[in-house]
Amino acid sequence: MARILITGGAGFVGSHLARACLAAGHQVHLIIRPGSDDTRIRDLRGDVIRHNFDLQSETALKHCLSDAEPECIFHLAARPRRPENPDFSDARDGMREQVQVLIGLLSAAATAPRPPKTMIRTGSLAEYGSAQAPFPEETREMPVNSYGAELVAATHLVGALQRRLPFPVITARLALVYGAWQSTAYLLPWLVTQCLAGEPSIVRHPEDRRDLIYIDDAVGGLLRLAAAQLPGGTIINIGTGFAPTMRDVARLIIAETGADPTLVQYGPTDGSSGIPDFRAVTALARNLLGWSASTPLAEGLVQTVAWYREHLRLQEPHNQLPTTSRRERTGAP
Repeated sequence: MARILITGGAGFVGSHLARACLAAGHQVHLIIRPGSDDTRIRDLRGDVIRHNFDLQSETALKHCLSDAEPECIFHLAARPRRPENPDFSDARDGMREQVQVLIGLLSAAATAPRPPKTMIRTGSLAEYGSAQAPFPEETREMPVNSYGAELVAATHLVGALQRRLPFPVITARLALVYGAWQSTAYLLPWLVTQCLAGEPSIVRHPEDRRDLIYIDDAVGGLLRLAAAQLPGGTIINIGTGFAPTMRDVARLIIAETGADPTLVQYGPTDGSSGIPDFRAVTALARNLLGWSASTPLAEGLVQTVAWYREHLRLQEPHNQLPTTSRRERTGAP
């Protein structure tokens, strides 16, 4: 049994990772920001140890690490993408939450009475931006928005600080993760719920290709990274290497939900999203970890639709899953 600490423990990926760690017999500590929706982990009370504080509080963070003494830290806490503001406040907030919080976590972990043995942090294929797809890890990043740039900055900061840290920090660049309990702020779960409800929807960039990885596969990749004892600063793509068009994804969802195909409209095929092909090269994960995604998209969508069909009360006004405006549901990184 190992002691595991997960930041962003109430989030989509964090909650699934917590369950997987519990199933493996580990002691699981979760850092949860006050005010966060804890619906996804509410049934884990008594099984996990919760630490309720904001990661920007370095004092609280040091106390947490001293108490938990984690052997492995999964740093998953990340801000959701925000609308771009003319005063660049979105970029300022993002740099504070992505980079300054990371520095605080690295500092607290490095100076803890018992530093962790390893840290796994999640980045995104969005870091590659408009670079030529598919993306191998050595690709020169070309982020197209502040979100991608913030993640690139954090990734390179880790590499620069690695020689000063008593533990390795590994970056997992995730493809677009989907599955049960994902917020309908994202295109795929929103489209599922719209189809199940018989409501109209639009896929704004239907010919864009997206590497979609089922949540169980993503969690499996993260766990394999933690056990691999890789050198600090290593970057690994965790994806499928397969990128269907969003039109094809929509058609699979329509077929699985039994929705009227005319309810789903499609935007122009002008490539205006900025990243027409969002796809990882996954050879390094296979070679170093012996890992590859094993859930075909069609199978993952069957399981995802089944979960929403069973759990999402579409007609209730107090839906537990957060939503955003249709304008934000683009599916783009």
